[in-house]
Amino acid sequence: MHTVVKILGKALMIFLVSAIILGYICVQYGIVGAKQAGLVVEKLSNPDFHYSPWIYVLYAHIITGGIALGVGLFQMLRKPKNGRSPLHRWLGKIYVSCILVSGIVNIYLSLFASGGWITQTGFFLLDGIWMATTLTAVNRIRSKQILAHQQWMLRSYALTFSGVTLRIWLPLLMIPYEFESAYPIAAWLAWVPNLLLIEWVIRRKASRTPALMGQKAIGN
Repeated sequence: MHTVVKILGKALMIFLVSAIILGYICVQYGIVGAKQAGLVVEKLSNPDFHYSPWIYVLYAHIITGGIALGVGLFQMLRKPKNGRSPLHRWLGKIYVSCILVSGIVNIYLSLFASGGWITQTGFFLLDGIWMATTLTAVNRIRSKQILAHQQWMLRSYALTFSGVTLRIWLPLLMIPYEFESAYPIAAWLAWVPNLLLIEWVIRRKASRTPALMGQKAIGN
C-alpha cells in the first residue's frame, strides 16, 4: 500500500509540474503573446532594445528549457529496474541536448539581461555551470561511475529548476523593491541556493550510506 501511495504521489507531482509549465508557456507565449510577458515588457520600455532576433532566441530557450525541466523531473522521480533502461537513456539524451541548446542561447540572452552587469554575470555563470555539471554527469556515466553520474545529474537539475525559482523569487523581491533592484538579486537567488541545497543533500546522503549499508548487513 505504501509503495502504491508513493508511486501515485510521484505521478501526481510530475503531472502538476508539467501542467503548470506547459500551461504557462502555451498561454503566455502562444496565446497572450511574448510582448505581454512581464520581463519582455520591461525590455520594450528601453527604446534602444531590439526585439528581433532576441525574441526568437528567447523562444528557443523557453522550449528547450521547458522540455529539460519536464524530462529531468521524470528522470529524477523514476527508478528504472534492472539498471538503465532504453527509455532512461533516450530521455537522458533529450535532457542533455536541450540543456546544451538552452545553455548556449542563454549566454546570448544573458548579454541583454535587464539590471546591468550584476544580472548579466549571474545568468552567464548559471549557464556555464549548468552545461558543465550536465556534461560532467555524461562523462561519469560513460566511465561507468553510476553514483557520481546520479550526483552530477542532481546538480544539473537543481540548476535546471532555476527557471522555476526565478519566478518565485522575483515576485517576492518586488514587494519591497522595484524591478530594477529586484531582478539583479533574483538572478543570483534563482540558482545559488538551489546548488547549495542539492550539494548539502548529496553530501548528507553520502555520509549516511555507509551506516545504512551496515544496518542492512546486520539485518541479513
